[in-house]
Amino acid sequence: MTDPDDRFGMPASAFQAARESHGIDSPVFRTGMYVPTRKEVATRSAAELYPIVIDWMWESPSELIPDNTQIADLRAILVARPDADATDIQQLIAACDDYLKV
Repeated sequence: MTDPDDRFGMPASAFQAARESHGIDSPVFRTGMYVPTRKEVATRSAAELYPIVIDWMWESPSELIPDNTQIADLRAILVARPDADATDIQQLIAACDDYLKV
């Protein structure tokens, strides 16, 4: 089974490189620097997940840009949720589909 604390295979070195490229001591928060864990995608509310997922997909620094496999994995977790038929989860699934089409 996949580690629930895994951030879709993003290595610690990618986060470090992103922080360094933005400036480790920069007081400005860089959007897209947070990659959710598999457990968070499976359990957090859609309202909490939506900005995290959208920022990761579209605003992340180059070191953290997700590939299609990572977004397909994220989508699979969303589809497997017990509330997958809820409108807000369907919006997240649609966002993943849009990303995969690019």
